[in-house]
Amino acid sequence: MTVTRWTVMPFAVVALFATPPLADQPGPFEAMASEWLLSGQGLPRDYRLRLMQMDSADRLQAIIYLRRIGLLTEHPWPLNDLLRPAAPLSEPAE
Repeated sequence: MTVTRWTVMPFAVVALFATPPLADQPGPFEAMASEWLLSGQGLPRDYRLRLMQMDSADRLQAIIYLRRIGLLTEHPWPLNDLLRPAAPLSEPAE
């Protein structure tokens, strides 16, 4: 059997549409984390509270991003914290 471009073309089209698109722009948290990395600051003390205020899917993506860029190297996150719904913003006591 001879392979021609016409026999390969349908597979290429399927592969193209089966691949999820890459994000064009990083989210606001990822942009802020990149600034922390580039300025040499590291993670702020309240990073955990910031992450817990995110939706669980966004939180997981942010944790993955922090690990990939090398800012989050300690203390694994418990599964309950990863899946917990977003915590409401706490207002300061008057």
